[in-house]
Amino acid sequence: MKILISAAETSSDIHGAKLLEAIREILPPGTKCEVFGIGGPRLLAAGLKPVVDARKLLVMGFVEILGRLPQIFKAMRQMVRAAEQIRPDIGIFIDYPDFHFRLALRLKKLDFPLVYYIPPKVWVWRKSRVQLLRAYFSKILCIFPHEEKFYQNENLNVSYVGNPLMDELPLTLSKKEARFKLGLLDSDLVVVLMVGSRPAELRYHLELLLQSAYQAALELKMTPVFKASGHLQVLVPFPATVDLEQVKDRISYWIDDEKQKLLKIHVSQGNAHECLVAADAGLIKSGTSTLEAGLLKCPHAIVYRASRTTEWIFKYCIRYPGPVGLVNWVSGWAPGEYLVSEYLAKKATVDSLRKELVSLLLDPKKRDRQKQGFETLLAQMRPSVLGDLGSPSLRAAREIVEMMMQRKPRSLC
Repeated sequence: MKILISAAETSSDIHGAKLLEAIREILPPGTKCEVFGIGGPRLLAAGLKPVVDARKLLVMGFVEILGRLPQIFKAMRQMVRAAEQIRPDIGIFIDYPDFHFRLALRLKKLDFPLVYYIPPKVWVWRKSRVQLLRAYFSKILCIFPHEEKFYQNENLNVSYVGNPLMDELPLTLSKKEARFKLGLLDSDLVVVLMVGSRPAELRYHLELLLQSAYQAALELKMTPVFKASGHLQVLVPFPATVDLEQVKDRISYWIDDEKQKLLKIHVSQGNAHECLVAADAGLIKSGTSTLEAGLLKCPHAIVYRASRTTEWIFKYCIRYPGPVGLVNWVSGWAPGEYLVSEYLAKKATVDSLRKELVSLLLDPKKRDRQKQGFETLLAQMRPSVLGDLGSPSLRAAREIVEMMMQRKPRSLC
């Protein structure tokens, strides 16, 4: 079998690797499986032959994309050429809709089925993209329970497979165990900063969140909870796609002797889930990380900054009025009653984030309210309708393998 996979983001790379492992697990014995496309470190380790390294495509926002357009169009040309030469039996696209819709348009003429795993949230905004899903994709594999009915009403071939995070998160890991793994004490006061993995996210979030944590430490330093720890332990985890040495250089330039008296900064890679479990509170860049934080029951606030032009376009052209954070819209919270506070664009200032972080650390009622909401969220993500059909990645793999078998792939041994 020949499979094309396109997973151009950090979270997609992780989900894609799990999916590929599950596909190989259920393929008939003796089946050869050639997999190629776009992926990062996790997919490459799982056996993907890279046509394009996903790390070359990491962009954020409208303006930020402009600087990467030559690379983006080159990647599309490379993918089309590879598909023309290899002639895959199926194509699997994971998230990253703006790129994937354009790639799907170019691949549709090659006449092999395309599957969208983790489709765009067209039921939140830009509903017109439903037409593109209908035109290009043979199957939609959605990951939130309410999505299935929406896509069915739009006459799309859809299956709800569950959220792949349920495969990947250490849901049974305790705070004590997580802190032991990270070399932290039970008495430590710990915050986690999730700044993102794309270059633009690092540019807009790293120093902002670090400075917010420092200002919070200044306010907390005379409180009993801070004195018991002596420092504010600051966890800053990154995925494998980030140049860690470059990040450390930026932090070294930012920090000084006065800041080191109050903060102990731990920069790490590949252990974000342990950091979320270990933390007392966090400032989390909007995206998959906020859902991870909710499912791992880490009290947090949602942060998102971008270029002024990107923020202007989002505010005045897109005009989306609802919540940005995954935790808030999955939970169905109304504006003004969000489970997790959102600090977006100009609202994401050092002063506002300092106040929110201090509140999360000192106000037990606020933390308890979030944790109760996270329990409800976890129950929503474990729906009984799926029964004992296996993990989300395995359910998605079954759908994909069934499609390939129905087509009697020419590469099947």
